[in-house]
Amino acid sequence: MAEVIRKDRCVKCGTCVAVCPVDAIAIEEGAPKLVGTCIACGMCYANCPEAIFNEEEIENEVFGRTRTKEEADLGVHTAIYAVRANDEEILNSCQDGGAVSALLTQFLSDGGDGVVVTGLEEKGSWVPKPVVAGTKKEVLDSAGTKYTSSPTLVGVTSAVKEYKKGKIAVVGTPCQIRGLRMIETGDLSEANISGAVDLKVGLFCMETFDQGSFMEYLENEGVDASKVDKFEIKSGKFIANQKGKEVYSVKLSKVKELVRPCCHECGDFSSEFSDISVGNVGSPDGWSTVVVRTKRGEEALMSAEKSGLVEVKPIEEGKAGLGLVTRLAKKKRKDAQKVLEKQE
Repeated sequence: MAEVIRKDRCVKCGTCVAVCPVDAIAIEEGAPKLVGTCIACGMCYANCPEAIFNEEEIENEVFGRTRTKEEADLGVHTAIYAVRANDEEILNSCQDGGAVSALLTQFLSDGGDGVVVTGLEEKGSWVPKPVVAGTKKEVLDSAGTKYTSSPTLVGVTSAVKEYKKGKIAVVGTPCQIRGLRMIETGDLSEANISGAVDLKVGLFCMETFDQGSFMEYLENEGVDASKVDKFEIKSGKFIANQKGKEVYSVKLSKVKELVRPCCHECGDFSSEFSDISVGNVGSPDGWSTVVVRTKRGEEALMSAEKSGLVEVKPIEEGKAGLGLVTRLAKKKRKDAQKVLEKQE
């Protein structure tokens, strides 16, 4: 409460909910609340990615080494590719090249019994929620970027405790992936969750919007969010699409004020602690940029390629390719450092 929530640093990832042994914490109105009797076990604090996160220690735990000088901006990795799904059904439902949906579909085909993704509430305009998907259709029903936060780790604990899933994949933003790594490597780790999460798919993320402010802004701009079927950020613009047609476009700088305060002190652009990261910058239109970080991430990508579900090619160098990814990662880290220095 003192170090994270009251200082508006909480990222609403749901890690505290996931690890509480007595279910005394819940996400209410987008924030963690004490809803039961706290037994002062310290699990929530010990696993919170905003309270404690030592990058070097966790890199050694996860990757067996720390990042090199060349990896300073993107984190530890073994390869970077441009990836495109070959499945038309995936391409018609996905964001960009469909790499995430393809990886999850292959994961289920390879024996995974569930994936945790971000879907939308049945009621309300673009209110994200964690979803436990077990089929390709359920994966595709949740495809697409939401641009507001979801307590993904609540979905993880639901998959393990309620659905009794023993081998799951999780898709998350950098802060959510960091929460998973804390659960996996921390002094007070949660064995049931760490043992069940087999694949961590991270998303590139510059920032996310505050849900309430986001909806209010769209309403004031005359955009009916309930009719929008896809949001995207492209070429420095925030775009809303309806039935494949652009219905709203504005310079990204105009919506910066909607960004959640906690995002300003996050320096992780490319989900540096995932098994495999996916983003929409650096690759040609219709392709996804994929950063492979662990052996497990490589296995997942190669399995999808071997089955013919995806096409994989080296990412292009230069300003519009890998250079753009690196530049954005460097900017986010530098901006976050400035914010943190002001707080000291």
